[in-house]
Amino acid sequence: MTTTLVIALFAEGKTDERFLPILIQRVAEHLILNYGLRTVDVLEPILIASPKAYDSNAERILLLAQETAGYHMLVIHSDADFPSAERAFAERFQPGLDLIEQARLVGNSVCSHVLPIIPIQMTEAWMMADALTLHSVIGTRLTVNELGLPQAPQQVESIPRPKQALLDAVELALRDRPRRRRHPQQEIVTLQEPLARQIRLDELRKVPAFRSFENALHLVLQDLRLVHE
Repeated sequence: MTTTLVIALFAEGKTDERFLPILIQRVAEHLILNYGLRTVDVLEPILIASPKAYDSNAERILLLAQETAGYHMLVIHSDADFPSAERAFAERFQPGLDLIEQARLVGNSVCSHVLPIIPIQMTEAWMMADALTLHSVIGTRLTVNELGLPQAPQQVESIPRPKQALLDAVELALRDRPRRRRHPQQEIVTLQEPLARQIRLDELRKVPAFRSFENALHLVLQDLRLVHE
């Protein structure tokens, strides 16, 4: 008998909404393929909009958990904007998780499994973690070095302005083409989905923040009795 895994995702921006659902689906499928206890059909995560009214980020997390009470899990994205994901978790997620636990204790319906996805800096950093695949998706005669892309995946967490670094790389690639048909920002939009499908998970695992998310997802799937350790 096949189980259908239904994941909800709250993402902060349009880039995150295009890139993260596919990536999360791939990570879940990988874990189930390698550790699965049964046949599972992993749906692409369903995007959930932010509540229109809330007094704090913690309350927003609670409202999102209430809205997704029937889902297997809720993934909430937030860029760290701090040197460590631990600080981002403590300041941006833990208060919301505390409210969810309080709601559960008094019998309110909430999503049972809520986990964060916290790229250091922003999602664009993860998009540069696999420079060779990004180079291939962009399509250019310029080398990885000439585009200014990081030489090692773990370096992406120390890039101070990853969105600008990615924009600069794409702009260089466009200048090298015989005809410049798109604005660099439009070009980035077109490559987000194919990159999400092709980026190598083994390269992403060299990025600590991604590895933390994959480990957390593995624990949720264990709790759902869909995978073993």
